[in-house]
Amino acid sequence: MGTQSEEDFDNLFEDLDLTSSKLGRTEKDKNQLIAKILVHLASIDFALDDAESDILGDAYEYLIGQFASGAGKKAGEFYTPQAVSTILARIVTSGKKRLKSVYDPTCGSGSLLLRVAREVDYVGDFFGQEMNRTTYNLARMNMILHGIHYRNFDLRQEDTLERPQHQQKFEAVVANPPFSAKWSANKLFESDDRFSQYGKLAPASKADFAFVQHMLHHLAENGTMAVILPHGVLFRGAAEGHIRRYLIKERNWLDGVIGLPANIFYGTSIPTCILVFKKCRQQGENILFIDASNHFEKAKNQNQLREQDINKIISTYEERKEVDKYSHVALLEEVAENDYNLNIPRYVDTFEEEEPVNLDSVTKNLAMMQQLFELSDKKIAGYCQQLNIPQPIGCNLYLLQEYKRGVMQKIFSQELRFTQDDGSAFPNWEEKKLGDVFSRVTRKNSENNKNVLTISAQQGLINQEEFFNKSVSAKDVTGYYLLKKNEFAYNKSYSKGYPMGAIKRLTKYNKGVVSTLYICFKAKNELEVNFYEQYFNSGFLNKELHKIAQEGARNHGLLNLSVVEFFRDILILEPSIKEQEKIADFLSTIDNKIEAISNQIEQVERFKKGLLQKMFV
Repeated sequence: MGTQSEEDFDNLFEDLDLTSSKLGRTEKDKNQLIAKILVHLASIDFALDDAESDILGDAYEYLIGQFASGAGKKAGEFYTPQAVSTILARIVTSGKKRLKSVYDPTCGSGSLLLRVAREVDYVGDFFGQEMNRTTYNLARMNMILHGIHYRNFDLRQEDTLERPQHQQKFEAVVANPPFSAKWSANKLFESDDRFSQYGKLAPASKADFAFVQHMLHHLAENGTMAVILPHGVLFRGAAEGHIRRYLIKERNWLDGVIGLPANIFYGTSIPTCILVFKKCRQQGENILFIDASNHFEKAKNQNQLREQDINKIISTYEERKEVDKYSHVALLEEVAENDYNLNIPRYVDTFEEEEPVNLDSVTKNLAMMQQLFELSDKKIAGYCQQLNIPQPIGCNLYLLQEYKRGVMQKIFSQELRFTQDDGSAFPNWEEKKLGDVFSRVTRKNSENNKNVLTISAQQGLINQEEFFNKSVSAKDVTGYYLLKKNEFAYNKSYSKGYPMGAIKRLTKYNKGVVSTLYICFKAKNELEVNFYEQYFNSGFLNKELHKIAQEGARNHGLLNLSVVEFFRDILILEPSIKEQEKIADFLSTIDNKIEAISNQIEQVERFKKGLLQKMFV
């Protein structure tokens, strides 16, 4: 206070409420929690001096990812995924080592501005504007924490289109504006220098081109601008079509169009594109089109651009080269022939010839599946008769899955009981500690094992490299637990979006390694393995697991379940071996039918595709 930097720090922490009852009921509880957080933060090396590392950015991206699905579209407003930020940053810095200035009119948390700084040796000044007050404060914090002197950044909190705060021109302009946002489109803007030359304003219902016009107004003659927009800007008509035609025909400022994969942004799955503009273009008679929509890695919640995908986009842009089914350099005459419609498939042909389907092979597979259905139905009918419950008829996948869930609820609550072969009742189920039935597996991996596994609630223990197209584990897995076939892993804490409480058996592989975040164990009696896999999948144990874990969260601040608690406090029900065998076989038979139906659906689709191929040849 009382210094030149006072305005830059003004109300920086106004959103922080240390008196909130959410921190604890008493002042002592609040103080203990705040102290615990500060101690944890003090132990983290944020590596602020490491140009290749962004611990804060990674943490922020992780947290945004955690609440994005619950918060919907709002969650993605403040953060551009790092891979996309890298593309924009490399484009606007291409061929440069120093930048006088960089500007982001919708700067969010400031991550995009900072990403540009990583790509060059020096950036003179950072400029940005952000409408949301909380996010504006985050952006200022981000600048300060990354060592940007207060004299070198000028961030303002206001509506960029309605009340712009900067008047100067910038050498690099980047942005990820809110997609198809509403704005006033007030008639008074027709005389605004930002919009007046175009003759039309962007529609009030879609401000995408209003942001483009605003950014171009602030772009220096020697500068480069890259902006992320929804695909609609490429082909929508009316006022947007008029503006698009003016930018290409009258000004010739559009340098490139880059199509990105769908589902790479938080809160929206729509496909997006990057438009690149330059006022003084070296390649003045053409526009480069890149279709990168099929070049990504499929992950659990979002598609992700890999390093090789980013490098391919940048090298294609910089070399301005044509790549079959990937990029095309379109002459302005070609764009004019398409009536200035920039829809990428008009310029880049990505059609792939389909492999012919062998109808004989598909027909044989369907016949085998029909036999499997008949065998499964016969076996299921026998078990249903023993339990005196209706048999599931037909092949509706969803209804059969529901049927199995209902059967499991009744079996594991002991509302349904099998009888022995002579008709007498099986002994009562015993309540045991998990540690009485299972023993812990603590063997450490000592070899360079690439079969690194992770828990998927739907698919069991899966290989990370096969599922994610790369390993997302630590590079050195020698300290991981070595798991063998028919042994179990339990995710004892919430990590990377995988559900705490999922217990899965290793079935697909003979062995693999899992992180030490998991508790690994095996049945003392191997005859019980099949039963307990169904028992764990039933969710019957989840209430108890979560109850103990939540208690730990209240007492220790961690949503976690210790190894000792797991084996000592978790209680499970154990029927006799003979009853276990019947239960496991009944449920496994239903699983077999579910799998056969899924395969049948796939084969029918293949048969249909093969039939169409032959009919239209």
